Amino acid sequence: MTEQFKSYLQEKRYSPSTVNGFLQNIGYFFEWIEANGLYEAENIHYNDLLNYVQHEQQKNLSVQTINIRLGSISKYYEFLKKENIVTKNPAKTLRIKGKAKTVIEQPLKYDELEMLYNTYKSLKKESLHQHKTNLAHERNTVIVGMLVWQGLHSGELQRLEVNHINLNEGIIYIPSTSRSNSRELRLHTQQILPLHHYIYHTRDKATDFLFSGNMHNIVGLLTEELKGINPKIKNALHIRSSVILHWLRQHNKRQVQYMIGHKWIDSTEKYKVQELESLTQALSKHHPFG
Repeated sequence: MTEQFKSYLQEKRYSPSTVNGFLQNIGYFFEWIEANGLYEAENIHYNDLLNYVQHEQQKNLSVQTINIRLGSISKYYEFLKKENIVTKNPAKTLRIKGKAKTVIEQPLKYDELEMLYNTYKSLKKESLHQHKTNLAHERNTVIVGMLVWQGLHSGELQRLEVNHINLNEGIIYIPSTSRSNSRELRLHTQQILPLHHYIYHTRDKATDFLFSGNMHNIVGLLTEELKGINPKIKNALHIRSSVILHWLRQHNKRQVQYMIGHKWIDSTEKYKVQELESLTQALSKHHPFG
């Protein structure tokens, strides 16, 4: 049945490393089943899974690791349901609670994100004499806008093509990557003119891609420049995470999941948990006695 489960995961287009992770976690579960004389996963019930969780806790595994293993078990039961081997998924809602891990330390506020863009755009450096350097600054201004207002990561920036930008409608299409889903987002009004000038006057016309070069390296170097504007910034992920937290104050989780391109709602949920905890702490600070 393991090979069939592997094929099921591959059909779902999980990456090879993710498939291996699922299989490894299911292997731990099968070992426990055999050691406890339960024989078949199909005969496992919710209370049996509670015993399995207790077994894992005795090995001093972290809450996060145990929940990842439970997630793999839940995925296996979804496969068994599809094959009409079981009718219920006993692991579907089973997760153990623990102290939530902070996703991002010192997130940037929205006005800090906007200031980042405006300050970088208006930079007039003594070093910007050479034509090539000026062109790089124009390109980077466009990139900063996409970090700040669309929360893109370097993989998404790398795949952007010129025809993904609709300046008339003020819309950008972001293609999918191995880490994120495709989606359409509104462009901020401040992005329109810089994008227009970059597309028609600045960019490398030899390619259909919006940006040429290795975007991981370009974004890394750009982030070092942005640290000079705001020392709080740690990396590009810090900016992206700040954007997610800002969106969660305005939209529901499903909307934000779409906007940021998360494949799984759990990825968005962890940011929501931090946002709620931050709100609770703020309320406690101002109203310590409730």
